[in-house]
Amino acid sequence: MQWWGYSKEHGWVVLDRSIPSNGPGLKADLLFFRCRDSATFVEKREKWNPPLYTFAPNYIRGLAHAESVEAGAEFEALKALWPEFQRQIQREQREAEERAEAVRVQEEKARKQAAGEKKKQEAAVDH
Repeated sequence: MQWWGYSKEHGWVVLDRSIPSNGPGLKADLLFFRCRDSATFVEKREKWNPPLYTFAPNYIRGLAHAESVEAGAEFEALKALWPEFQRQIQREQREAEERAEAVRVQEEKARKQAAGEKKKQEAAVDH
């Protein structure tokens, strides 16, 4: 459930398809994992095309022989680290969702408080 690729800007990247927003057929931005610094970043879905992003096997095939061998070895080493990468991606995704939920709860609380204050003011005016 991963798409591995190469980006001139980001180097080796992984798109974890188990993340709901990364599913096929959606319009949401994509959450990528950048291997060189173990960071996640968001990319517009429409940018996920060559030449900005190249499917890993196609990238390796397109290199000169010596570079291809080196890139292939690097790619295999990174794939071996996938369980660790996936845990990090999932943790960051969960933390982002928790932050978004906390913001939503805070906004709802503020809205209810404002509605209560408005009712108090209206009641005071009526008396």
